[in-house]
Amino acid sequence: MKKIVFSLVVLALCVATAPAFAQAPVNIVYPIDGGTYPITNPAPGVLDSHYFTSSFSVTCDGDHTVKWGFDSTTVGGAAFYDMFSAQFVYKLGGGTHIFWVDAGGCGYSQVKFRIGN
Repeated sequence: MKKIVFSLVVLALCVATAPAFAQAPVNIVYPIDGGTYPITNPAPGVLDSHYFTSSFSVTCDGDHTVKWGFDSTTVGGAAFYDMFSAQFVYKLGGGTHIFWVDAGGCGYSQVKFRIGN
């Protein structure tokens, strides 16, 4: 009986301490916030431009729309049901940029990164 009660207490603690969301509605996989790209050794120095790969996923119940872009420019958008993911290449100028993903009322995320030093 003590083992059953102990097991129930442990289970209750696990459920109580679990995060409310196992996954955020909008997950930016790449670029990594604060990163400098391309990743080379030695560092690339100053770059005029660079073809850059970005990746993200969105998980929301039901019908939704999503748009994404860099800085103040929208570069893509889609309508989806429950889940959407994308990976794409885009040419960016050297310097600091913000990659953002906006899934309307479902979620929003952004990361700041740098192309070149």
